[in-house]
Amino acid sequence: MRLQTALVCALVLLPAGAQAQAPAWADLWRVADGTLVRPAALGTEPTAAFWNPAAVVASRGPAFAAEIFQTPDIVNVSAVLLGASYALDRHLSVGVLAGRLSVGDLVRTTTSPAKDAADIQVYSQFAGTAIGVDIGPLELGVTTLLHDARLDADAVGGVTLDLGARFEPLPRLVLGAATHLGDPVATDGDASQFVAGVGYAIPVAPLFGLGADVLFRYGLTVRASGDPEHLASMGLLLLRRLAIDGGVIWSKGYGTGAWQPLLGLAFRAGAYHVGIARGNGVADLGAAYRVTLGVGGAW
Repeated sequence: MRLQTALVCALVLLPAGAQAQAPAWADLWRVADGTLVRPAALGTEPTAAFWNPAAVVASRGPAFAAEIFQTPDIVNVSAVLLGASYALDRHLSVGVLAGRLSVGDLVRTTTSPAKDAADIQVYSQFAGTAIGVDIGPLELGVTTLLHDARLDADAVGGVTLDLGARFEPLPRLVLGAATHLGDPVATDGDASQFVAGVGYAIPVAPLFGLGADVLFRYGLTVRASGDPEHLASMGLLLLRRLAIDGGVIWSKGYGTGAWQPLLGLAFRAGAYHVGIARGNGVADLGAAYRVTLGVGGAW
C-alpha cells in the first residue's frame, strides 16, 4: 500500500506534456505548494523567491530561512528549501536559493513483497541565484535556477528563468505576480506556471491590549499541466510578532476538484522567527507539513 500511494503521489504530480526549459518532474514541488497559507506571490521570506523572485527585495536582507516539508510515511515525500538574501543598497538586493524534494521508500518487487533490486529514485533538486530592485512601491526580481530531476532510470536537467513583481499601490494593499519554474521568453511556454496574489491588512481595535491587524488574501496559480488552483486565506497578526493563519485551497486531482483546509502559526522574537503549517495535501493525497526557521528580514 505504501509503494502504491507513493507512486501515485509521484505520477499524479507530473506535468503532462511539459516542454520548454523546466525539468519534467519539477511539478513534484506542488507538495510544498500545498502548505502555503499565504499566496505564493506575496511571500517575504528569502525562500519565497522560489515562487516570486521579487521576494529577494521584500525580505529586506540580510536574511536567511530554511523550510522543511514532510508528509506521513504512507506517502513519504520530504523536501528542504533554503534561501538567503542581502541588500547591497537601498534599491538592489541579491540572494541564493537551493532545494531538494524526494519520494522515499520506493522499491522494486516481482512475485513477492521482498525487495528485488536497488531502490527507485524519485527526486527534484535545484540551486540558483536571485536579484531584485526596489523602485518606490514596486519591487522587481529575477531568478535563475539550475535543475536536476530523476524518476527511476530517467534523468533530466534544465534551467529556469523567472520574473516576479510586488506592488503596493496603497498602504496595507499589496499585489504580486510571477512566473514559476518556466522560461518567460520561450515560444511554447508549456512548462511555465504563473502565480498571482492580492492581500489587504485592516487594523482592528487592540485585542487584550495588543495592536492587531486582520489580513485578507487571495492567491491564484495557473499551470499549463492542469486546472488553476485558488487560495483564500485570513490571518491575525498581533504586534507583528504572532501570526495565526487559516485558509482553503482548491486543487484538482483524479479528475475532480476539492477545497482543502490550511492552517498556519508563526512567531517572531527579535531577529528570529519560526513557523509551522499544515495542509491536506495536493489532490487530497495526504497531509503535508511545513516548518520554517528564519533569521532577519521582513515578516
